[in-house]
Amino acid sequence: MGENQAGYDVGVMPIASIVLVEPSLAGNLGAALRVAANFGVPRIDLVRPSVGPEDDEVCRWACGAQDHLDVRTWDRFDSAVADFRTLVATASGRGRDNLPVLTPSEGADHLSRRGMEDAALIFGNETRGLSRAHLDRADLVVRIPTAAAFPVLNLTQAIAIFLGYLTLQVEPPVRSAPLPAEEATVDGLMGHLEIALADIGFADPNNPERVLRKLRRLFGRAGITENEVKIVRGICRQMQWAARTDPEIVAKANGPSFPPEMDHVSRKSRVVNRKS
Repeated sequence: MGENQAGYDVGVMPIASIVLVEPSLAGNLGAALRVAANFGVPRIDLVRPSVGPEDDEVCRWACGAQDHLDVRTWDRFDSAVADFRTLVATASGRGRDNLPVLTPSEGADHLSRRGMEDAALIFGNETRGLSRAHLDRADLVVRIPTAAAFPVLNLTQAIAIFLGYLTLQVEPPVRSAPLPAEEATVDGLMGHLEIALADIGFADPNNPERVLRKLRRLFGRAGITENEVKIVRGICRQMQWAARTDPEIVAKANGPSFPPEMDHVSRKSRVVNRKS
């Protein structure tokens, strides 16, 4: 086979998988399978699909694409993405103005640096798209530029456009840096952080997700590694130990330098949280 401009074999897309969350229309699912096979994507992960890949209409639209794909079906999103190291979610141009997003070109640049062999592209339901919870789980969020008057793309169009960008732009990785940690490992870190930040009174008890969401995006952009996860979890354990053995140390640390966005949490309430 020949090679594209980036040097990849045109028959093999080095992305690990495309994850489709709750696809509902048989025609869209079949067409998505077909375009994935067109670009050489090796695997499709379906999360709670309304129709299965063996459905007659799906097969008509897929035109035999299933013979070239490893198609897996999952009940839980967490299980579907647990083994990947980079999650790239797609957001529509409707109602997502407050979400930090990349263009497809910028997303391709990030993937070129991080490597695509353990990365998955995530696409949402045809009507609802991806939920905020799904987007918060992603390391990178990409939006395909469209006309403001009519911004929403068909599922298969979005897949084809993004794969086209990757095919033309992403360079073969030269592996020198450690791989990013697997999603299941980062999930464990986020759970530990939630508890540790509550123990020292940093997280708003009424909205802990606010700071956790920002931290997850920070780790995603940085491509946090397995070793770095261990370091952060060690810091979490030390914070928890300090909160248990000497609350005054934590109270002093949370004093004048406490972040402005946490001003609504008084020092008194933080001490109460630590003792509870």
